[in-house]
Amino acid sequence: MKMRLHQEMELETQAQLEKHEAECLLRYTYVQDKLCSLDKRLWRLEAMVMLNVVAVIGAVLALLTQAS
Repeated sequence: MKMRLHQEMELETQAQLEKHEAECLLRYTYVQDKLCSLDKRLWRLEAMVMLNVVAVIGAVLALLTQAS
């Protein structure tokens, strides 16, 4: 009787673990997709910042050359 109860508990624990692992896989897949889209957005943001820096430096140089 004890052996059977132990086996049932073991099977139940294994089933819960498998369910938990499946849920974690879904969660981590979702997180990975979000990180990938954030990476693309950050790259675009970085490119816009670089272009603005170039534009500001160009404007400062144009003002300095006109003032001379």
